[in-house]
Amino acid sequence: MPDPLTIAGAGLAVLGSKDVLTKILGPSADYVGGELAGFIKKCNINLDGIFAKAEKKLGSRIDSKGGVNPRVLRHILDDGRFCEEDITAEYYGGLLAGSREENSENDYCLPFLSKVKEMPTHQLRLHFSFYYEVLRLHKAKGVNLGHWYQSGNVGLVLTLPFIHEIFPHEEQLQSWELMVSAIVGLHSLGLISNNFAYGEPSDLRRAHPHAHMFGAYVEPSLIGAELFLWALGASDPNAHRFFELDINKVDKPIDIPEGAIAMHSLDDIEKDSNSIFSSINK
Repeated sequence: MPDPLTIAGAGLAVLGSKDVLTKILGPSADYVGGELAGFIKKCNINLDGIFAKAEKKLGSRIDSKGGVNPRVLRHILDDGRFCEEDITAEYYGGLLAGSREENSENDYCLPFLSKVKEMPTHQLRLHFSFYYEVLRLHKAKGVNLGHWYQSGNVGLVLTLPFIHEIFPHEEQLQSWELMVSAIVGLHSLGLISNNFAYGEPSDLRRAHPHAHMFGAYVEPSLIGAELFLWALGASDPNAHRFFELDINKVDKPIDIPEGAIAMHSLDDIEKDSNSIFSSINK
């Protein structure tokens, strides 16, 4: 009898390779054969894209002994088959890769899978763009995002050009409404801190006294940083290690526009002021 993995994966880069699929999933690959045998071609293509991204994120780790927890796999198969947006596939591929471990028992990503399942594409785009810019603009500060109280040291102002450009061209006329929806949604999922604002400069100053422009002010959260690490397929998606990432090795599934501005923390402003006053007194 033909192997259902072979039948379902015919013509597909990863699902068509039982060897690669088994390397990623380990023993859980047995679950996939029956699942895929009844999938329509479009669902196969969507899942193949996710598995291809997971393979790329794993890199040399794919050749080490390991597998993916069946519960994790089930969630990815259930939702991933209908995943047509590249940014969504990127997150599922990262969660799949990051869940792979030697004993196939790692189910730590389940809460993050649930969050991704709830997130529309515009939220995912803002989430990735925001945390990428937090990493780029604040990496040198020595902040530890594993400590929630440090998130105020690495806030960003998202200017109107940034907000406009993170969304696809056909959605840019609604970019402001999409941004508001995305920020509120990210906050409801705990993916940004409670300290955020959008609108006029007077609105932003309620969140940060030196945010003097129209747009949005947002601060990261521990959970949001960890979801970003999961999206990258990190082997240790721990917010304490967020700023250890080499930004030059971060693959961007979307174009990250210019226009995010790093805000000095209130501690930095106080230090700068004290330094100025000390110089004057001398």
